[in-house]
Amino acid sequence: MRSLLTRPAAFLAAVVLVAACGSTGSAPTASPATSPAAVAPAQPQSPVVAATPAPPTAPPPAATVAPSPTTTPTPADTPLAPGERVVTTVPDAFMRAEPRIAADSAAYAPLLPVGTELEIMEGPATADGYVWYRARPTNVTMLEGPGSGWVAVGRPDGLWITSATAQISGIELARATAPRGPVDPAAARDAAQSINAFGVDLYRNALANGTLDPAKGAVISPASIVLALAMARAGAKGETAAQMDRVLHTAGWDALAAGLDSLDQLLASRNATFVDETGTPHELTLRIANAAFGQQGWAIEQGYLDAVAAAFGSGLQLVDFERATEQARQAINAWVSARTRGRIPELLGPGTVNDLTRLVLVNAIYLKAPWLRDFRQDATGPAPFTRLDGSTIDVPTMNQFGGMEIPYARGTGWQATELDLNGGTDTAPLAMTFVLPDDLAAFESRLSAAQIGRITGALTTERKRLRNVTYTGLSWEETGELDCGTYPYAVDLFLPRFGVATGPRDVADSLKALGMADAFDGSTADLSGINAVEELFISFVMHQANIDVDEKGVEAAAATAVGVSTTGGCGGPAPLKTITLRFDRPFLFFVRDVETGAILFMGRVADPSARS
Repeated sequence: MRSLLTRPAAFLAAVVLVAACGSTGSAPTASPATSPAAVAPAQPQSPVVAATPAPPTAPPPAATVAPSPTTTPTPADTPLAPGERVVTTVPDAFMRAEPRIAADSAAYAPLLPVGTELEIMEGPATADGYVWYRARPTNVTMLEGPGSGWVAVGRPDGLWITSATAQISGIELARATAPRGPVDPAAARDAAQSINAFGVDLYRNALANGTLDPAKGAVISPASIVLALAMARAGAKGETAAQMDRVLHTAGWDALAAGLDSLDQLLASRNATFVDETGTPHELTLRIANAAFGQQGWAIEQGYLDAVAAAFGSGLQLVDFERATEQARQAINAWVSARTRGRIPELLGPGTVNDLTRLVLVNAIYLKAPWLRDFRQDATGPAPFTRLDGSTIDVPTMNQFGGMEIPYARGTGWQATELDLNGGTDTAPLAMTFVLPDDLAAFESRLSAAQIGRITGALTTERKRLRNVTYTGLSWEETGELDCGTYPYAVDLFLPRFGVATGPRDVADSLKALGMADAFDGSTADLSGINAVEELFISFVMHQANIDVDEKGVEAAAATAVGVSTTGGCGGPAPLKTITLRFDRPFLFFVRDVETGAILFMGRVADPSARS
């Protein structure tokens, strides 16, 4: 049996909820066993896996106030070591100036949300009945004080911090077999094309039906939504499967699974740590994690578990939706928050899951990447930006002279450029494309995956063209000057800093409009590949995404819940001309994987002065 694969992740999270239709009754289950899961037949000819029931687990502690000195300390079984990573397991966790509760030990702001990752720096220390560690938040940038502080381990009713590699409290494991397949770059590119086509369809539909406000910014993650829906597709059959295939632009489960498996493994290889010429360490982080959360004691087809394990590296984690619904919701949110470095602290709101929920399929992706060439902080200054309503506002605008590094392309009604994200050793596995339409609404109405491909293809061609230096061939004796050569152009780029957030919002209506109606109808949905006994249907598809772009680079996250429930002589070549490109009106952006073309994030900036 293959153990569940868990990998830290944060910029993107996708969740699939599966709810039972019609009845609160559970499917037949196996007899209790000592292991987390046991194999038993749901029907004589249908092998299934049934999770052993377990008592409801206590919910993570509610929002905390300053620890009470009368509480008995709860030291960790093994002391935490400097450099170890932990995460907070409760909302509004305190970080203090000193390892004690006193007037000289200020409580820093902000309070830390569930899933905040901390790096242990010092400790343990014992005071006021608590075991304390000094730690540095790795994903909170607004912390007061010196950038670190003291946190208490916890109290008898639950730990406040736990190892970043540990399972969140209340989650048991069941295992699935089937190893992942070999990486096939061609299949990965096919999957990327499917993701991009689906992403454009969904984006345009959301604009058309008013789900996305035309006057506001927006961001979605096509990759997240496809990964989440694909985990549900693994168990779909008949017309339900056919509709999902059409909407996902795929030829069927085998092609989709092979492509997404290869793409997932290729994207995981983008991670890198490196040191620049000044000795400063940097990191490109692109983490993808997949998990399935199933109802304890509920029978799941072994073939489905194997398909999810092979395609997504995911096994089954057990919670109790029926008897401990709120605890299950909090446990799943804690998992997502930990893997999105707190950028998605609460994917599932109160009431999202209920006692009819049977399965929640989760994909979490986190991206944090530096530019290959930073924007200089001292070059940023206020510049006007014209919003869609014609009003103008000054916003912090970054500036970079591209030299031979920043390409420029234009077509009918648009201009575009692209910035590389640093993968170390002079590599740029990811890039961010910016498109400046003359008329945003008209451009978006004609937007297609093929057009995005033509734009990125033109930028790739321009990138190669910039590398070509032309020399006159005339000598110093003939001209009295050194021939340093010329290249076609240089871009003087002006780009506003921005942050955009969307959701959470339900995209179910868009999916239905695109042709995936049966999966949402309890009378027509066929998800019998997951469970052949109960009638399952997709009850909602919640999606949430956010992205921040500044002088240093990009950070973003997304989540999708599919409810089923840059000495003498010359200074080098010079450009023949300079193109000034100002993103001073609404524009589009795409974060993409260069090798496969997969769009990880896409969206629009309508007003950089406000986080939409």
